[in-house]
Amino acid sequence: MLDDIRQALSDRYAIERELGKGGMGTVLLARDLALQRPVAIKVLPPEMAARPELRERFLRETQTAAGFSHPNIVSVHAVEERGTLLCFVMAYVEGETLTQRVRRTGPLGPADAVRLLQEVAWALSYAHGRGVVHRDIKPDNILLERATGRALVTDFGIARTTTPSGLTQVGEVVGTPQFMSPEQAAGEPLDGRSDLYSLGIVAFFAVTGRLPFEADSTQALLAMQLTKAPPAIMALRPDLPAPLAGAIDRLLAKQPGDRFPSGEALADALGALRLAQPEVAPAIRVYRERVNQSMRAVLILSFLLIAVFPHGAELDRLVFTVMVCAFMLGFFIQVMARTRYLLRQGFTYADVRAGFLAIAAESDATRAQIRAVPAEYKRWRQVFFSGIAMGVLGASTFYNAMTHRIPRPGGGYMVSRPGLITIIASVVLMALSFVAVATSPLRRSPFELLDTKVFGGAPGRWLFRLAAWRMPASEVGASVVSSGAHTARGPLTAFEELPPVSKKALAGVKGRIEKIEAEVEALGSREGELARALREAETVSVSGLAEGEDPTRTAILDELAQTRRQVAERRQTLIRGLEHIRLQLLRVRTGLANADEVISQVASVERSAGPDG
Repeated sequence: MLDDIRQALSDRYAIERELGKGGMGTVLLARDLALQRPVAIKVLPPEMAARPELRERFLRETQTAAGFSHPNIVSVHAVEERGTLLCFVMAYVEGETLTQRVRRTGPLGPADAVRLLQEVAWALSYAHGRGVVHRDIKPDNILLERATGRALVTDFGIARTTTPSGLTQVGEVVGTPQFMSPEQAAGEPLDGRSDLYSLGIVAFFAVTGRLPFEADSTQALLAMQLTKAPPAIMALRPDLPAPLAGAIDRLLAKQPGDRFPSGEALADALGALRLAQPEVAPAIRVYRERVNQSMRAVLILSFLLIAVFPHGAELDRLVFTVMVCAFMLGFFIQVMARTRYLLRQGFTYADVRAGFLAIAAESDATRAQIRAVPAEYKRWRQVFFSGIAMGVLGASTFYNAMTHRIPRPGGGYMVSRPGLITIIASVVLMALSFVAVATSPLRRSPFELLDTKVFGGAPGRWLFRLAAWRMPASEVGASVVSSGAHTARGPLTAFEELPPVSKKALAGVKGRIEKIEAEVEALGSREGELARALREAETVSVSGLAEGEDPTRTAILDELAQTRRQVAERRQTLIRGLEHIRLQLLRVRTGLANADEVISQVASVERSAGPDG
């Protein structure tokens, strides 16, 4: 068949290879000979092209898609009819489908998932605005451009205009059962909200690596789409931001009226979440990397000092001790110099603390992605426990070999060749065990825990205060020692920069801001506790019951997920409120606002904290 297509299109296109095959045809990579550019050609199956009603529908809908011009929709260049051959030519996207991405790297992280959904929502909003419902939104029809990461929707081959055309039969079901909306499964009239439901299933797959509904038959799948509620997304991915999880849950509502009213509304909701994603300055990332290297070196040297100190001549011990202490002093001086550099660049301890916590959250999200794929999670668990087993075996073998050494008459020990080989092998096993356990992607490494502990509390604050000591006021201000700020220049910093008269007029505001920031910190801790509880609850299963058959367990999981979502939303509201307070204080400093406006803003944020705030 490929040779027949190559010959039929040889006057305009040079067919290179097959890209993929699906129920609606084969996709080929070709080169446009006239324009010398790569294109993708989708060929309708001959048995479908031979049916006049399908041929007419295909041509009409392809012509509709060819009129689209949107950065998140794959452009259609031309339609080719050559006898029984019917195909359309579209732009070639260098990249992979969403299905391939998830299968290759696992579920998407929160930031990538938000971008994907927002871009597909823009594409659907554009199509819906022109009266076209896609009807087959699924991961295979979403391409991810390799160079930019941009998402593009393709394959409007079964798209339908919402205006009567005589081509739609009542009760006709067209699409992919795993991604059909309830109204599509029932053969009812559709609008754009049907595509949004399908996008919800795509989102579920993108962040969990699995589908919400799976069955052995098409009829069973359609029945589940009509009647069964999907699993709680927060139970499977408790690390997701609550607004993102809430958006996915809303997309999967059975009733169209309970979903987002349009793709634009979904994109707007995701836009607010996208803007709220913490950005970590490159300087802070480099600082963290260098500090981590210094901390590792200090720990290794400390271990060597402890191991070597009891042995050897007194002079040797003294020389080694001085050398290790000199190295540690050098590392400390380097850390102080890098900290002072950050201060000169305008960063505060609060900025660095927030950056370290954001990077830790990124690592946690990556671990959650691995846990969301059962096969990957099982593989890494096996590596982890294999590492522990190697460590136990190596340590026991090492101890046994060391106890069987033969003392020398003049001091020291003799070891046989087999004993020496055993000692070396046991040391190798212990080293491999340490690497397997310490670098496991399923949990934070000891160094990650140490650096979060140091820079998330008093040691990091003390380090910045020490680094700022005797620095000129022109290089660093009083804001260096402030903590708890959630923006690069938090409201407490803005308050300290006010003139004395303004501070006097705002007496009591500083304490109220500190109370709000303390509430944010407490909510963050609470959210973490709930996320851990969700993970623990999800790992416990009741013997003999399939997933979803234990109503008590399901209710508890839903309650935990709902509570975490509420806590996260409340925390985000307060963080936005703190930013609004900061902006009002800046207006006061520049004479554009008065104290009453700031007090009113603070009161508004306090009210948004709820009865417990």
